Amino acid sequence: MKIDSSFFAANRLSTPPKVPDETVPKSDITGGFKSILDDLMEASNEASAASRAETAKLLTGTMDDFPNFMVTGEKSSILFEMNINVRNKVIEAYTEIMKTSV
Repeated sequence: MKIDSSFFAANRLSTPPKVPDETVPKSDITGGFKSILDDLMEASNEASAASRAETAKLLTGTMDDFPNFMVTGEKSSILFEMNINVRNKVIEAYTEIMKTSV
């Protein structure tokens, strides 16, 4: 599964991960892969919080937009699954690196 900024831009869940400018020297780039993972986790947390808020509205009877409730829940679910897949790929890559002989 390819992760790029188009998912975040299309869903307006969060700002897309910061992609370093090619003209910036490598020593000036901070974050890198960690910042991309942090942005992904932050987007997932925001979607989860929005889903919990919509669920609370449904349970209290103050909801007036049921389709929005369903969409919010699906966004949260998709981002959670994406986080799990990214975690699994990182663990898989780490395992492969550890198997290589030096």
